Amino acid sequence: MLRYGAREIRALLEALEAAEKRKPAQVSKREIFARHGLIGSKYDRVFTAIMYKMFRMQGVLDRTVAHALGLPLEELRGFDPMLRQALRLAAYLAQFDETGDRSLVSALLRHGLPILASRYGWRRARLVHKVVERLLDDPWKPSTLEEEFMAKYMVPTDIVQMARRLITGDEELERLLNAINRPSVNSVRVNTLKASFEEVYKTIRSSGLYAWPSERVEGVIRYKGPFNDTLAKLLAEGKIVPQDESSAAAAPLLSPMPGELILDMCAAPGGKTTHLAELSRLQARIVGFDIYWDRLRRMKALVEATGTEPSIAVVKADAANAARIVGRESVDKVLLDPPCSTTGGLHKNVDARWRLNRERVMELQRLQKTLLDAAVEVVKPGGLILYTVCSILAEEGEDVILHALKKWGNLELVPLHGPYEESPILPGTMRAWPHKHGVTGFFYALLRKKA
Repeated sequence: MLRYGAREIRALLEALEAAEKRKPAQVSKREIFARHGLIGSKYDRVFTAIMYKMFRMQGVLDRTVAHALGLPLEELRGFDPMLRQALRLAAYLAQFDETGDRSLVSALLRHGLPILASRYGWRRARLVHKVVERLLDDPWKPSTLEEEFMAKYMVPTDIVQMARRLITGDEELERLLNAINRPSVNSVRVNTLKASFEEVYKTIRSSGLYAWPSERVEGVIRYKGPFNDTLAKLLAEGKIVPQDESSAAAAPLLSPMPGELILDMCAAPGGKTTHLAELSRLQARIVGFDIYWDRLRRMKALVEATGTEPSIAVVKADAANAARIVGRESVDKVLLDPPCSTTGGLHKNVDARWRLNRERVMELQRLQKTLLDAAVEVVKPGGLILYTVCSILAEEGEDVILHALKKWGNLELVPLHGPYEESPILPGTMRAWPHKHGVTGFFYALLRKKA
């Protein structure tokens, strides 16, 4: 059994604080552990496991702390990061630690309280002791079905409530919540500008990976196992693009044709953009906007690797200003995959999920509406707009499209008939479901601007 002294407790508290303040959390944690000489030690492994579990269940821990202290959640969220993380750590160790090792709890109280008191005073520091004492006597329990699902699937209650709009019954809702917490089956898209599907498929199978062609999206190979050296070589050669099946389903819906001018409004890291170029056999002109240099650098690297430079112009620009940049009614087609909650693949966001609530989703919806308005302005009469989001929420999918149809009298839906299911609340649009199709959740809508 490990012995925890003041050095180890300080390192853990500082790492938790740094991981909340600066992302990515793993980088922040390593910096702190290196400073305290814990990198690669047994403490490193134990603390890393604890931190991962804490980030995954952060919302549950917050409710547990609020229960123990008799405080509203809003007040707890206003605490300084180190104090808030110390309270979460106390809640985790007192109620949720499956190891049953109480020595870390004792060390937190013995060594952690003086550390906290030096920064916040003893009155605040003793809140950590109060949390432990209360939870050992009276553990937190869910009081509503939404809280039960939150505790079981580590999904914010607001997201659980909002997901109900598209789901029939609690049983299916549970299947969905379970599915979005699991990684979807790995997949890559074959870049047929550089290799045939058969060549790549044979190469992947010969590497020992269990792989099979997608039944829904042409050119996609799904596989089980790690991203091995063979896949890395194929990626470096530009013969494959790592892309979820449901993401790779987007570009074919827009049917890019030779001679067309296509705008990808939120293009980086470029999976859909390069797919559009490939499908047009480099005969379409594609402009890819993004506002972040780091994402644009990744996109440029992908464009070079896939050999799609002749067709793609990568531009640092805010897509909301598209009409001023490329001109009103100037492009034939638009692909809009705007920033969203990414609830379609919640497993990718261990701690970011807890920053999601109704207010944040509605903030994203306002941005999505703004960008869709810009798409309508820039597309030619008769032109097409494909709107996609990696979200399981109607607020980011169907509601955005209904708003645009109501606001713009010159828009009409072009019905989609696969490869996934029709939306249960907006006929003609489509949804890929994690619990039904084994893919990242996606929403798709194709709009035509009337001539």
